[in-house]
Amino acid sequence: MDIIQLPSGPEVLLLRTDFPTVDPLTVFKYWTGPDLLVGWWPQQAEIEPEVGGSYRLSWPQMGWRLRGRYTIFEPGRKLAFTWQWDHTPESGEKVVELRFEPLEITGSGTQLTLSHGPYSDSGEDQKLRIDDHLAGWLHFLPRLQQLLIDYPTQ
Repeated sequence: MDIIQLPSGPEVLLLRTDFPTVDPLTVFKYWTGPDLLVGWWPQQAEIEPEVGGSYRLSWPQMGWRLRGRYTIFEPGRKLAFTWQWDHTPESGEKVVELRFEPLEITGSGTQLTLSHGPYSDSGEDQKLRIDDHLAGWLHFLPRLQQLLIDYPTQ
């Protein structure tokens, strides 16, 4: 399964990946259920699963903490949240938006589209976009794919 970087301007990072055997609601739950989330992304997760609810993801061994609030929370359809690292407050707040859609080809499975931004066209923000955020998603999304590859077919 591939993760595809979609064409975009420098203000946003767009990625798409497919989960052929897993329905959109199940993939959504792996983004919002603390016990499921720690299986592929943070070491620890605290989540208030609702619009306006906060989340805190942490990697204690690295001294990293990511936090924000949910701005969209539509189970199985759409999820958006603000994004701010405690250890790099100067990078500013970003927003991640996820769309969970049935795969058109098969009618089952999930197509996940991820948008991360906005970024300015400054060198620092573009370095953050490519060296940190793109590299991070290309590391963690395959872990989610691997976790769900053997998920029972719907």
